[in-house]
Amino acid sequence: MSQIPTKHTSQRQPRLAYDCAVGELFGRAPIYDAIFSCVSPRTLVRTGCSCRAAYAASKDFSHRAYNIHQHLSHFLSKPLDFRSLQARTGTLIAGSNALQFLDRTFYPGSDMDIYVHPGHVREVLDYLVDREGYKFKPDSTQPEDYREISLDDDELLSYYQIRGVESVLSVEKRGPDGPLKIQLIACETSPFDAIINFHSTCVMNFIAFDAAYSLYPVGTFENRDTLSVWRARPLHDLTVVIKYGERGFAWLSTLSAGTSSQNSPFHPFTDRTVGDQYTWKLPLDTQELALRPQMSPSSSPFQCDPVIYNGWALERVQHGMGTVYKTVKSSVFRYNYTTTNYKLNFKLWLFAIEHGFDGELASFWETFKHDFLSFIRRDST
Repeated sequence: MSQIPTKHTSQRQPRLAYDCAVGELFGRAPIYDAIFSCVSPRTLVRTGCSCRAAYAASKDFSHRAYNIHQHLSHFLSKPLDFRSLQARTGTLIAGSNALQFLDRTFYPGSDMDIYVHPGHVREVLDYLVDREGYKFKPDSTQPEDYREISLDDDELLSYYQIRGVESVLSVEKRGPDGPLKIQLIACETSPFDAIINFHSTCVMNFIAFDAAYSLYPVGTFENRDTLSVWRARPLHDLTVVIKYGERGFAWLSTLSAGTSSQNSPFHPFTDRTVGDQYTWKLPLDTQELALRPQMSPSSSPFQCDPVIYNGWALERVQHGMGTVYKTVKSSVFRYNYTTTNYKLNFKLWLFAIEHGFDGELASFWETFKHDFLSFIRRDST
C-alpha cells in the first residue's frame, strides 16, 4: 500500500514584523520613519489600514510625529501646565503654528498665535509673563504695563483687521536659538469666530487642550490648496499669497461654477460643525492635565473643549467664497458660539422669552428676523 504523500509544514508561526517583505519594511523604525515622513496624513492613515504590521508602524510613527509637548516646547518650557491653562480657559493655538504641527513641518522664524475668549485675557497673559518668562512688547498705542490696558478702551486696542478680533497683545523672550514671540489674540466673541475668518483655508486649523483640528484637511494636506475667504476687504498686499506659496500651497481665489459639496474638498454650501465627517480631529494625550472643574455639583465635567459646539458654512458672498454663520451670545452661556441653524436661533429666542431675559430678547429678535429668510432654506435639524 503506497503511502499518501504528506505536506511538511513548519510548526513555527510567522512572526508579525520579520517573516515577510512587508514585515521587513514596517518592522524597522528607521525605514518606515523615512517613508511616513514623506506622505500626507491621509496616506499615513490608509497605509495603517493595510495590515497589522503597517498599523503598528503608523501608530508608532504618529505617536512620535504628533508629540504635542515636543511641539510646544519650542515656545513653552512647561507645555503640560500651558495645556492645563487651555483646559481652564478654552484657549486655542491657531495660525501657522497649528498648521506646522499637523503638517509635521517647521517654519523658521514664525511666531505662535493663541486665541483667547473674552474674560480670560489677563489670566493667560499673567501665565506667559509670570510662569514662562515672557515680556510684554506694547505697540505704539499700548502702555508699557499690560495690566494698565482696559479691553473696553478702544484707543488702546490694536486693530488686527480680522472679524472677531478685538486686540492683539505681543510677548517676547530670548530662546536658545533666537527671539521667541507669542501673539495673544483677544477675541471679540470667541476664538472660533476669529479662526474661520482667516485669510484662507490652509490656516483654519487649531489646537485645543484635548485635540488638534483641521477644518479642510483634504484641500490643505492632500491637495496642498488654500481657498481665499472673502472678508469684505482686499488683502493689504500679496505677501500672504507669496508666503504660503513658498510654503507649498496653491492659492485659489474662488471656486468655479458648478462646484458642489460632493466634488470639492472645501465642502461648500453645507452646514458644518467642528468634528464633523469632513473635519480631521487628532486626539491628544490628556493624562496628567488639570481639567476645568465642574461648574456646579450637578453639571457634567468638561471632557472636551467647547469649540466642538460651533458651526459654519462656506457660501458664495459677493466677490468670492466666505464663511457664513450667526453668533449665539447669551448671559446663560459662559462662552459664545457660532451656528447656521436658524431653528436653534429661534429656540433660543423662545427660551429668552420664557425665562424673562428681557435684555437679551431684543438682540435675539434682531438676529432672528434679519437672518430668518437666509437660513430658512437650510434644514439643520
